[in-house]
Amino acid sequence: MSRLHASVFLSVFVAMLGVMILAPITPSLIRELGLKEIHSGILISTGSIMTAVMAPIWGNISDRRGRKPVILFGLAGLAISTVLLTIVFYSGLHGWLIGGWLLFWMIFLRSVVGMFIPGILSASQALMGDETNDKERTKGMALISAANGLGLILGPAIAGVFSLLSLLWPMYIGIIVTAVAWIVISFMMPATKPQVRNATHKIKWHQPGLRLYLTAAFVTMISLFTIQVIGGFYLQDRLALTSEQMAWSVSLGLMVTGLAILVVQLVQSKWLKWNPVTLILYGSMMLIVSMLVFLLTMQLSSYYIAFLLLGAGAGLMMTGFMTGASLAVSSDQQGSVAGLVTAVQGLSAIIAPILSTSLYQVEHRIPMAGIALLCVMLGLLMLRKTITVKTENQITS
Repeated sequence: MSRLHASVFLSVFVAMLGVMILAPITPSLIRELGLKEIHSGILISTGSIMTAVMAPIWGNISDRRGRKPVILFGLAGLAISTVLLTIVFYSGLHGWLIGGWLLFWMIFLRSVVGMFIPGILSASQALMGDETNDKERTKGMALISAANGLGLILGPAIAGVFSLLSLLWPMYIGIIVTAVAWIVISFMMPATKPQVRNATHKIKWHQPGLRLYLTAAFVTMISLFTIQVIGGFYLQDRLALTSEQMAWSVSLGLMVTGLAILVVQLVQSKWLKWNPVTLILYGSMMLIVSMLVFLLTMQLSSYYIAFLLLGAGAGLMMTGFMTGASLAVSSDQQGSVAGLVTAVQGLSAIIAPILSTSLYQVEHRIPMAGIALLCVMLGLLMLRKTITVKTENQITS
């Protein structure tokens, strides 16, 4: 692995770790601070909103200023804002900050954390697009997906282990890891030059060739976020688990999902080497099977198979939509398209918690059935794309 690839992997991993360390401990912190459950939802949603809003902006800035400066600025901002958020939590737990002011600073600083994370993700994805040719692009984006998977594995693991010391220890670890990553990337990542932008041809999310991959990004992330949000409730209601059993079971399930994302990138890079459409097509089929297992089984071991298939399918689809979106635009638009992809992921993180929990209250199987239906529709779109490309190639030849 080259210095550039290693530094991009580290950047994405740290950004994902920042999200996954905070998410598992937020409900417990809310309870300890004497706040209501709705405040936990607001806290998570505000970070997602800022991610969706800021991602395209960071992508454009990285085009003008260069990828490395944006990544370093994002890491510094993530570390500092997490320090400030930790101070607010610490003050609340010790009664130094209470009531409306406590809630205000929590929401504000969680928004700031959410503002810096898409800078890291957008610039890292754009840098991979800059430094790989069309044939190598899938392998490069698989590396980013692998970093996401590793963050998905280690985030809950770190949160679970270090929260035994105190609820704030996972945040201390996250701050240290981010600071170390900033130092390492400062020396490891080669300097990057700004991209010359073509002002007369601005990128649009609905332009032909791009909207299909943004749709795939939306479906993929909606699927992942939905299972993260309601997976625990679903297992508890289906298997009559205690709260402790539920927390342990869903944490292990999400770690299996992250491991599958990580492994499937290795398989794709070394042996499969599928094109973006094929990746999304087969990935959506795996997600359909995963949802069917969730819906039909009543065995905990079978649910872990569903988590495994979820990770494998999502891993293929993540590589597919990142690669496809990158190849759909010119070299001077890599920052813009990376920002759009990250924004779609942020939008999914806003919609999924509200929609999935609302539908779950109506009937607990609706969210899984809805994901399956979305994946069927996406698979049909990809199948149509495959047939169209084959037809065009036959006519050309």
